[in-house]
Amino acid sequence: MLTKYIKDKSIGFWFCAAITLLSLVTSIVYAVCYAGSDNINWGSFAFMLAAAAAAVVLTVLKKHRLASYVQAFLVFMALLFFIYGIYYYVSVVMVGIDLDSFSPEFIVCTILYLLAFGLSVANVFLKQTKDSGEVNGNE
Repeated sequence: MLTKYIKDKSIGFWFCAAITLLSLVTSIVYAVCYAGSDNINWGSFAFMLAAAAAAVVLTVLKKHRLASYVQAFLVFMALLFFIYGIYYYVSVVMVGIDLDSFSPEFIVCTILYLLAFGLSVANVFLKQTKDSGEVNGNE
């Protein structure tokens, strides 16, 4: 049954699945690193979780193309809220008022957010399902 379900899936589906997992990991890492600090923005956390949930729901409903667009939009919104949450920290480090360098938590979270955003934008342009000829092996 599982092989029949994944038989017609293309590279876009697997990107969507990877972005879903990356969204969950990013939101958890972000919450663990910044919970209780002034740099947290719970909107970013919520949008990342919404991106994962929306992708799962739309994939189950076989709306693969729509899932990639919705996921890209929600990850972009999460990135914007992340930037809004950390802009004061970045300005303090850049001016050198308090800190001399960026913290490892900031670097890890920034990499995760940018990776999720880049992959979700790339996924919009990928083929989400195989054509009927490709499914039957008649490439």
